[in-house]
Amino acid sequence: MYRSRLDTDLSDITLDYVSSINDDSQIALYDILGSQAHTLMLHQQDIITKNDAKKILSALESLKKEKFDSSSGAEDIHELIESLVIKKAGMASGGKMHTARSRNDQVVLDIRMKIRDDINIICSCLLDTIEALISVARNHQKTIMPLYTHLQQAQAGLFSHYLIAHADVLSRDFQRLYQTFDRVNQSPLGAGPVGGTSIPIDREVTANLLGFDELVENSIDATSTRDFVAEYVSVLAILMTNLSKIAEDFVIHL
Repeated sequence: MYRSRLDTDLSDITLDYVSSINDDSQIALYDILGSQAHTLMLHQQDIITKNDAKKILSALESLKKEKFDSSSGAEDIHELIESLVIKKAGMASGGKMHTARSRNDQVVLDIRMKIRDDINIICSCLLDTIEALISVARNHQKTIMPLYTHLQQAQAGLFSHYLIAHADVLSRDFQRLYQTFDRVNQSPLGAGPVGGTSIPIDREVTANLLGFDELVENSIDATSTRDFVAEYVSVLAILMTNLSKIAEDFVIHL
């Protein structure tokens, strides 16, 4: 859009400033997966032909091994992937991939999928850490250690009791992430720019293909809200504060 208003090409410095390609590398795979699901749905709804779908899907699959960078001249990863699909599949077929879709619902989709995977990884690490703490505690049910208040040794206690305290803290962090996952794992795809589309798509199909539990039903809410990101970041802030406390505790006690 910004290039269409200019008579000459953008300088490298300007392009580097306005392009988000380097930052978008983290969501490139999710954009490809979302595009594949969208293409399958378009074919299922008889909006595009089997031949068009086959060419688009083949092009998208080949892009999974691609390394994207700002030297492409694209504004963002969504524009770049679409242009590469058109180049590989041809305009007649590749140009149909974006039917009934907008970068607005694409962006939110990619972010939700990225956060969803990150939550799963963090939760898995938390469970491993909790399991390790409980395992060590099980072997130290009679081990005496000093317990501190205000950096002063206050009482004698059990090492197992001390370790389980940290396990309980991390369990709450796990629960917060688990609850956040429910609100993240909702598909915005199909909301279009902001007001949906008149093309007869099936949002349930793409949601199921991409592993979402439900839809963000309102199209305005689907494309404009970022509260799920704020919630995720706030939960991570609490987690990092707890991990910092545990680390400092280990320095003092051990």
